[in-house]
Amino acid sequence: MLTLRLTFPSGRYYAHPWGQNPARITEAEWPPSPWRLLRAIAAAWFQANPGRAPGPELIEILELLGQELPTFILPKVAFSRAIHYQPNCGATSNEDLSLARYKRVRHENHFAVLGGDVLVRWRLKDISEEALCTVRSVINDLAARISYFGRADSVCELKVDDSARDNVGCARVVLQDGKPSRRIDSACRDVFCSNPTDFRATDLWERRESPTADGAAPKHLVQELIDAPQPMPDGAAWYSYQMPDGWPEQWVIRHPQPRRRTATPSRVIAHFLEFSLQCRIPIPAKDMVSIAEMFRDAAIRAHRRPSFALSGHDRPEGVQGEHLHAFYLPQPDATGDTLSALRVWCVHGFTQEEVNALMSVGALRWAGGRFPTRPVLLQLQRDLPPQGKSCVWQSLSPFVPPRHWYRKKLEEGRVRESESPENQLRSTLAENGVQTPIISIKRARVANSEWSVCKVHLAKQSSINNGEADRRVGLFLRAEFVELVAMPFPGFGHSCHFGLGQFKPVGE
Repeated sequence: MLTLRLTFPSGRYYAHPWGQNPARITEAEWPPSPWRLLRAIAAAWFQANPGRAPGPELIEILELLGQELPTFILPKVAFSRAIHYQPNCGATSNEDLSLARYKRVRHENHFAVLGGDVLVRWRLKDISEEALCTVRSVINDLAARISYFGRADSVCELKVDDSARDNVGCARVVLQDGKPSRRIDSACRDVFCSNPTDFRATDLWERRESPTADGAAPKHLVQELIDAPQPMPDGAAWYSYQMPDGWPEQWVIRHPQPRRRTATPSRVIAHFLEFSLQCRIPIPAKDMVSIAEMFRDAAIRAHRRPSFALSGHDRPEGVQGEHLHAFYLPQPDATGDTLSALRVWCVHGFTQEEVNALMSVGALRWAGGRFPTRPVLLQLQRDLPPQGKSCVWQSLSPFVPPRHWYRKKLEEGRVRESESPENQLRSTLAENGVQTPIISIKRARVANSEWSVCKVHLAKQSSINNGEADRRVGLFLRAEFVELVAMPFPGFGHSCHFGLGQFKPVGE
């Protein structure tokens, strides 16, 4: 006895019955075709022996299997299909003229969803044990080369498994007067098989009446059958298989048509998105706020309706707290001199319409509109990414104190001590829930300075900001805590929602 175990990792078997129009059938091929299995074994041999004519060992094994119709041990199954529409750009031949009037051509891909493995079993009573061991060894080596069975998207693993003794779910060919036959019955299914009384191994890859090869590559079997025309290969036939007891009620899983779920406009689907910033020249880190402002404005325009998550305005009733709307955070690369990505981080969360608005942002033109930068979505997460913990946090982008802290010339060192950047960072962290004692806050030297003149975000149409300069002094700081601490928000200080004041952990 020889038993082949077919395992489908994806749980799906894709195959159309031989010679039938996929648009006119109702279900995928089931059980799997023995003819298809023999062709897969032959194809594995040709793959392992490129350029060689089939050897006598292969011919003998294929004819041994083809002259006996196997028994199947089948799992429970459900039938489904996937429908695709292919664009039709017009007729390119006479055969396409009937379809030229359609803009799209419908294709149906039928498949079976399996509840387990499929066992294919041959009795092989008339051969010796030594010959049977040879058959098992050869088939097992060839089966290891088969990566799919049926259509190319039907991933499959094959192996010889003579230890399997399952008999539940057995399907056998219908016999009439001791010969395989066809029967019309609800408990029977037609299967494309080899004809035990008229089968040759070469029927799997060529027609018997094929013209003598003249040195040119032979045609594919299917192309030969189409050109002949010939509906079926030589040595093949349709036979009926008696399905397991209780078919189809106990073996075919039927599911009611699910109700289409209506999208809830207010349902939050994401809290975090990351975009790659694609530009033909490097984007200077000094344009961080400008890039964030342009991205935010484009998303608001695309949304076309008031959005608290996108803009921070029009706060919904019952929503309490600060820093709940979106942070638009351009990310410097490893050098810290150029921008490589943009993260959108929001505690309140985004609805489907808001996510669509963020994803529809097109080119961001900076430097006076000369250079376009295109954001490309890298990831979308339902939850906020986990915050790392560290005892030391260092500036990723300049921290701009919310209140003015120096008098006239910064170089003279005339600083209001109570409003120093270090004290303002302490108070800002405390106001946002960081109660862990701070050991020290020091200025980190970047290039040849401890500070940088940054462009900041100024609210539009505000009388308070009339005449206020959009440039402020930002500093790179390093804060050390007495124990591990996680920052509650990705940025602090002035314009933190536009990339400034980001901190990164130093050694988690």
